[in-house]
Amino acid sequence: MASTDDTREPLDLTTRARRRVLPALHRIKEPLGGFATCVQHPDEYVGTVDRSLSSFRSDLEAMSFAPEPVASLKVHRDGRLSAGSWVRRRSPLSRRQLHVALFRNGVEGIEVFAHREYSWLRHPYRHYTAEGWDTDGGVRRMRSLLSDHGVTFSVER
Repeated sequence: MASTDDTREPLDLTTRARRRVLPALHRIKEPLGGFATCVQHPDEYVGTVDRSLSSFRSDLEAMSFAPEPVASLKVHRDGRLSAGSWVRRRSPLSRRQLHVALFRNGVEGIEVFAHREYSWLRHPYRHYTAEGWDTDGGVRRMRSLLSDHGVTFSVER
């Protein structure tokens, strides 16, 4: 699974580790019916922000998102690996969470994908089996958060 990213801006340590470990873990889990990587579903596309990865990370932190190390590695349909996985919960014990995956798109562009789901902290099995997965609600919520925080985005479909 090769990434078509170039080496503009360094990825955070968590994302680099996930890119290294999860494909190997996937090869072990897949024959047993599990997964550690998956293809990013295009219906989760929120939009493209015209910012650098580090700048957008700051925006996510301002919106109360945190890096999410416990998530499958998302692979774009064109082969790019996610450049970050972020989650927003009301509290650590929240039942549900908003999960965001980022993909670099050019030198200063980030494609944002989102869905709502059960939190793995409170409902690990429901989370892993994608019970209650809500693509439409996640996309709407993330677009609302971006707008509320003055982060402009374009929808390129």
